[in-house]
Amino acid sequence: MRPFKALALAALLPLGAQEPSLFGLGPFRAEVPRPALGLRYTPHHELVAWYQALGAAAPDRVRVQIFHRTEEGLPQVLAVISSPANLARLDALKAGNARLSDPRTCSEAEAEALIARQPAFVWLGYSVHGAEPGGAEASMALAYRYAASQDPKVLEQLERVVLVLDPTQNPDGRERHIHAVAQALQGTNPPDPQDAQNTPAWPGGRFNHRLFDLNRDWSFQIQAESRAKAALFREWNPQVAVDHHEMGPEPSPFIPPPAEPANGLIPAPFAGPWQARIGQAIGALMDAEGQAWFSRETFDLFAPIYGDTWTSAQGIAGFTFECPNPGGLAMKRRDGDLLTLEWRIRRHLQASLGAISVAAVQRQALLADYHRARREAVNAGEKAGAFFLLEGPDPGRARALAGLLERNGIEVHRIPETLPSKGMEAVAGLLPERLPAGSYLVPLDQPRGSLARVLLARDVPFPSKKPSYDITAWSLPHLFGVGAAFAPLRPRVSAPPPLPPEVPLAPAPWGYLLPWGKEGQEKVLAALLAEGFRAQALQEPVELGGRGFSPGSVVLRNQGQDAARLLARLRELGAAHGAPALGLQSARAVKGPDLGSPKSLVLKAPRIALLMDSPANPTAVGAVIHTLREAGLSFTQLRAQRFAGAALRYTHLVIPDDGDAGRRWQRQLGEGGFQRLKNFLQEGGTVVALEGAAGALVRGGVAEAGHRHLGKAEVEAWHKEKDPQRAKPTAAP
Repeated sequence: MRPFKALALAALLPLGAQEPSLFGLGPFRAEVPRPALGLRYTPHHELVAWYQALGAAAPDRVRVQIFHRTEEGLPQVLAVISSPANLARLDALKAGNARLSDPRTCSEAEAEALIARQPAFVWLGYSVHGAEPGGAEASMALAYRYAASQDPKVLEQLERVVLVLDPTQNPDGRERHIHAVAQALQGTNPPDPQDAQNTPAWPGGRFNHRLFDLNRDWSFQIQAESRAKAALFREWNPQVAVDHHEMGPEPSPFIPPPAEPANGLIPAPFAGPWQARIGQAIGALMDAEGQAWFSRETFDLFAPIYGDTWTSAQGIAGFTFECPNPGGLAMKRRDGDLLTLEWRIRRHLQASLGAISVAAVQRQALLADYHRARREAVNAGEKAGAFFLLEGPDPGRARALAGLLERNGIEVHRIPETLPSKGMEAVAGLLPERLPAGSYLVPLDQPRGSLARVLLARDVPFPSKKPSYDITAWSLPHLFGVGAAFAPLRPRVSAPPPLPPEVPLAPAPWGYLLPWGKEGQEKVLAALLAEGFRAQALQEPVELGGRGFSPGSVVLRNQGQDAARLLARLRELGAAHGAPALGLQSARAVKGPDLGSPKSLVLKAPRIALLMDSPANPTAVGAVIHTLREAGLSFTQLRAQRFAGAALRYTHLVIPDDGDAGRRWQRQLGEGGFQRLKNFLQEGGTVVALEGAAGALVRGGVAEAGHRHLGKAEVEAWHKEKDPQRAKPTAAP
């Protein structure tokens, strides 16, 4: 971590370091509604209504908008708070901030002028895990303070910053959690760790509706909430980003700077120094109340799946704040302290106030570093290098990867002609002598070039001997199965010609074929089967018209079904999912079985059931739900506790992982459950058992496989064989 000059403590302390109130010092404007906080969790509809009332009561300081609705229909609000003068020219300030974020749009002289007069933009995101609801409560305390207080120090801060609040990053999960807590309250509400309010039922509120961990979705943007949030980041271009979390109840709050390792591709000022300055301000606030805290441990700045690393890689001072949380409203800790909701709200407030204070006091230095990090990337020019993504045999995969990069704010181009690959390095797949025309070009001399490098590089520097908090490999070309290359010197390419207009699928006299293994094919097939169309799948490779097609390719005959409607749906679905069909003139194959061969499999819409609820791992269930829904396959969710009496009128039964190598499924299913699965298989059903569930079925005698779980001693012997220098692990104290 680079050293930095000590900052004056007085300059860092926001208003009221020892305030008895959650809302700071008054006087407060009477027309602004004050939220009731600290005694219960605020239901989502009340939180949204309060923010809307706040915007209506203080339009000179607050703007509120609904920017997204979740799968459960819950609105997500965005609150923008600043001084009346700043809000009156907010569009101009956003435009100036956008020019600072892209040095290609302004000269250095104009940038200096903007840095001198622009406020800093501070993003404050709360409760990305729904079971960590204290952050959303604190957001209301913070919003009220800056909307209602007339204190001169608050007004001065508002002149220097624009606050962008995302109060509930995960409304569906948070609502699930606080509803479970409310159901458990029974009057006395003892602060017992084992009380029901502190031990909510499966699946808990941590995850969103699809049971995804949104905290690990910042760069992948699989979920709608993540995509909506990323779009807002591209719109507002903040210089500071605070991600408010809560953890187990026993540790003290975690404040920045982060632990090692820090991602070696993050621009240097944002790889620890700015986080340390903000941490100094937060620590001063907590010290003034005698509050214990810790930093530089546990939570690092390495994987871009997290909000802090994803933002820092863009030249933003991004950091994670973690507050102790029992889950419910109160719990007595082992050290005797009573952990209350009001105590948690105060800690979240201090984290937000510390970040706001540094952004206000050091506004110009922050803006200068933010702009400089992006200008250095742009000024590197062709020496910055570039990545190339090859279309390969499945153009849909490369297209999907390019789309993800664009959602991350990264510019992607197409090359109009082939390029020699001499001097390039293979990132994924084999490197051809020439890159084909139509390959995707990702230049690194762009404002978010460092983020592009973080996401696409085969290897990211790991500048520490300490283990990472989570994953250490995520190279997107490998994850997408897309061939990729890196050019240390970006080649010059001409602008690609406009894409030719798409030619609609022509009517074919015999039928149509969907090639196997193409991105989007499963969505087209699922829709057609659900609509009653008849289809068959090839079991052997065939050659048709000089092209080879692998087993799994789908044949749809005109005979026996509405040919005009089939053609119309193939056109619509092919355009929607990027999976065009091919017309067939005849059943004759040049090589392999003819298309009318009895060797083809008749396809029918599957009837799928998913075994869920405890003891299934919630994220394992979520992965199956997401996969089936994205493919367009309908399914029934069966609660595990009701499996014994369920009518198994399905073709497929999916059993997800239990997170315990199948032992939980063994206890849950028991001998009777395993016998039901055997009967289901004997009657022609298919069981898809994933991870630990597969082990449970083997041990339960449902399936035969060369499978067993190693004991601890065998696992250690395996590690020792791989690494003779490995030290025997010591028992935890």
